[in-house]
Amino acid sequence: MRSRILGISVALLASGCSLRPWTPSVSVAFWAEDVPQGREVVLPQSTELARSWQIPPEIAWSRFSKGTLMSAVGPMGDVATLPDVRSLDVVAEADAAAANVARVGLPQGTLWVVDLRGAASCAFAARLSREAREPVASVVTFINWPAEDAVVPADETLAGLVAFPPKQPPPDAKSAHPVFVLDSWRLAYRFDKPSDETYDNRYMLMQGDLPDAATLHAQGITRVVYVVEDLDDAEVEEDDLHASFGAWQAAGLGIHMVDLDFLGALPPSLDRADWAARLAPQAYWVRDRYTLVDDPVFYGRARAGFGLAFGRPFYGSHHFHGGGGYGTHSRGGGSGSGG
Repeated sequence: MRSRILGISVALLASGCSLRPWTPSVSVAFWAEDVPQGREVVLPQSTELARSWQIPPEIAWSRFSKGTLMSAVGPMGDVATLPDVRSLDVVAEADAAAANVARVGLPQGTLWVVDLRGAASCAFAARLSREAREPVASVVTFINWPAEDAVVPADETLAGLVAFPPKQPPPDAKSAHPVFVLDSWRLAYRFDKPSDETYDNRYMLMQGDLPDAATLHAQGITRVVYVVEDLDDAEVEEDDLHASFGAWQAAGLGIHMVDLDFLGALPPSLDRADWAARLAPQAYWVRDRYTLVDDPVFYGRARAGFGLAFGRPFYGSHHFHGGGGYGTHSRGGGSGSGG
């Protein structure tokens, strides 16, 4: 489906990738299989879905949670056809990795940034929150909408939100381990110009969408664990995270880049106090580099959004059952849906 929409040439993508280090969105576009076949799903109300992912307001991480994609279920009616994300290998791998981390026990003072395909990130957060011995705050960062003939499959990520609701911290909890849930599709196909008929629903996260170093220090966070699908396919952090990672590093926070195989192989006998030694070989140093955020050519290829004019979702018939089209939307923080 993606190649039909964008006319992607593997040779072109490969040559583009050779100019810059691989990030999670490059690898997901290059290696990902087609979006799974659809299946009919009974949908919750948008308020019900939002409530299942809502962090208690007393917890500091609640203000970073985004409800944009969850509100997309509103126009779809009671039943919709969404990708069968449970059939994705990466979803099963993320679920197993999170279950193993929960068995080992979460390290103190750690911010988790999970940058997988959206459905896999949802599965990781849900499993970790349900099986960890301590409260987990699953922070959703998805700020695009699904549409027919869209650049990236936001409906796949939406299916993950519906299929894998997390266990949220109890109402009386004063703190929780923060797990930021990202979608590595968000900047996929960066070297291609979408056609006029294509809804460009890529997006960037801005620094305000993530906690700054002062907030992390105030909450006792001393390290960041950045989770990608496979370190063989992702060399550096995603371009829109570069500024935040650099600021965290400059403020003395340790950053560690790991993949699902690493987390799944953690020994069950690992003591929580041994996390530092286990993560030490995964230490990641943020180096200055040119990113999409700095690239005017990328914005020229994009279809609105990214802090400029906001994009308009596709109207008319679409593959969701029982719904109308989608309206325009905007958000705070200076970035927009689309791109």
